Formats: sequence, C-alpha cells, structure tokens
Amino acid sequence: MIPRGHRPGAFLAALALIAVPRPASGQMRPKAHEVQIMRYARQMQYPVNSGMPDYSGFVFCRLRYERARRQRKSGWWDDYPASDYNFLERFEELTTIGIARWANGDPGFAQVAVEDPDLYKCPFIKMQNAADAEFSAEEADRLHDYFLKGGFLWMDDNWTDEDWAIIKRNLLRIVPEFPIVELQPDHPLFSILYHMKGPPQIPSIESWRRSGGRPDEFGAGPPRLYAIFGPNGKLMVLVSINSDTSDSWEREGDNPDFFFEFSGEGYAMGVNLVLWVMSH
Repeated sequence: MIPRGHRPGAFLAALALIAVPRPASGQMRPKAHEVQIMRYARQMQYPVNSGMPDYSGFVFCRLRYERARRQRKSGWWDDYPASDYNFLERFEELTTIGIARWANGDPGFAQVAVEDPDLYKCPFIKMQNAADAEFSAEEADRLHDYFLKGGFLWMDDNWTDEDWAIIKRNLLRIVPEFPIVELQPDHPLFSILYHMKGPPQIPSIESWRRSGGRPDEFGAGPPRLYAIFGPNGKLMVLVSINSDTSDSWEREGDNPDFFFEFSGEGYAMGVNLVLWVMSH
C-alpha cells in the first residue's frame, strides 16, 4: 500500500505517532483533533448503542444477525466495538470527510439488523463472519431492495472455500440477476486514495501469534475479493475471503509489530472502499 505522494513507512509512522490509547470503558473525545484508539478492548456480544448517532456525518454500520451455524469463531460481534470505533477515528483523520458522532463524543458507529427500519439510513454496512448467517426469504427480499436503492454491504473475515460456498449461495438468493466477479488488483478501487497491490491478507492477532507470524489462517490460500455490481456499475456487495481486515483496526494499539505489519494495509483497504462506495 503506497499513499499518494508518501512512502509506506511514513504513513505508518504518522499513524503510530498519533495513536493515543483509549480505555475500552468509554470517554468523551476531549478535542476534535486528538485521535483516540481503543486498546485491549473485549468483544461485546451485545450492542453498545442503539439507533442512529446524534450528530450527522458518515455512519459506519454493522449488520447484526442470529447465527445459523458456527462456521467461524464468533458471530456478528466479531472485533466489535473496537474495530468500528478505531476505523472511524482513523477515517476522519485520513480524509476530509466528517463522521457522525454520538452525544457522548464517541464516533458514529451503529449496528442494524436486516429488518431494522434504520437499515436504509446506512449506505455502508459491514458484516463479519458471513458464513455463520442464513437469510430468510423475507430478509433476502429486503436486502435486495436495499441494494437496488443504493445500499452497500462488505462481508469481511471469511476464510476457506467452504466459507465462500455458503456466502455465495446466499448472495445468489439475494441478487440472482447480477453476476459475482473477482476484483482484480488493477481495479481503480485499489488506488482511489492509497495505492495498494491488491487485497491484503490480514490474520487475527491470535492466529498471527500462534503461527509465528504467518498471515494465512487455516492454510486457506491467498486473499480474494468478490464483488457484485448493480445498475450503472454501482458496487453493491464486496466479500473478503482469506482476510480479517477489521482485526488490523481493532488490534492496532495492542502490539507494535502487528500494527506495522498489517494496520497500514487494513486502513488503506477500508478508507479506499468507503471513498469508492460513496463516490461511485
């Protein structure tokens, strides 16, 4: 990943210098220019907020669902809430786009279920461990409508061809009229702001530690990105296979080696994707 006009090392060094630790207990952000990062945060299986943020700006939404199977280690709450919190802090720092905020000063991340009325207030939704989910006919119809009205869903932290087979089956039920394509490294999404060589492979920090630093969990192979483009070429769905992007956000303050190896690529992927979805 090469930020335009900057070396990769300079980009990571800049992030490191302003990575101000933030306790997971929650505090109001003291000043607008101070970036605060959650460190050593525990995953929460229950929402830490409800509804939409109090103050307007870009909202980072996460899809909440009931687990239909235990294909992956956890469900909708994987890396929640720290990854969502940290990504928005960095997104506001690295771009000129203002983010939504809650009344207590927290960045404006939210969580919605498919049947939630607030679904249509979320132009960008992220979903973790999508192979754990199974959509009902009613949910599939609602997601189909959401996509055709301009919505976008990123399914991240999926590993192995078995995961992909489950996810693909669900997508073919939701948007059968649009083809699924593999996103190639020369797609302009990978250079809309930060120049990337293609999809990054990012493991969970636990897997990285157990394996002695290997990025490939489960021996699953290289990272791949599958996309569904709708009317007028609008990106509706992106599926990350063999990568856990959000762990590079959640864990950026937990281990310096993990940060320098993976967080730059992870944030570049997230920032590029948001900018692409919101501008195309």
